[in-house]
Amino acid sequence: MKLKDKNTGKFIGVALIGGMLTFAIACGLWYMVSGVNWLDFLGIPITIISCWIIGALTAWLVIPERKDYLLGIAAYLFTIGVNFIIAAFNFLNGEPSINGWIVLFAIGFAIISIPGAILLNLVTIRILK
Repeated sequence: MKLKDKNTGKFIGVALIGGMLTFAIACGLWYMVSGVNWLDFLGIPITIISCWIIGALTAWLVIPERKDYLLGIAAYLFTIGVNFIIAAFNFLNGEPSINGWIVLFAIGFAIISIPGAILLNLVTIRILK
């Protein structure tokens, strides 16, 4: 699909909402488990939302118009791919004592992103009709 399409902004907006939903779920779960408030760290929401926007843009550019029903699933998979690239970079350049946590956070991101992916898929089907 093309970036000049009339539905591009709507799709990226829904991906932004999916990223915020993912951050809200992750932030709430992490606060319940550890008592650490992620709202104090600006890098965490920026990273999560950026993964969603980059994944959605990539899916929008890669998926052809005749297969637009795959757009929501592809956006989710590209979002997970972007997150795993960031995790791999942090894993290779990080402290060896926290490398296991980096892998767990990447897997947790994939699981916690499922509600956002469902929302993105449902809204995308409505937008592109």
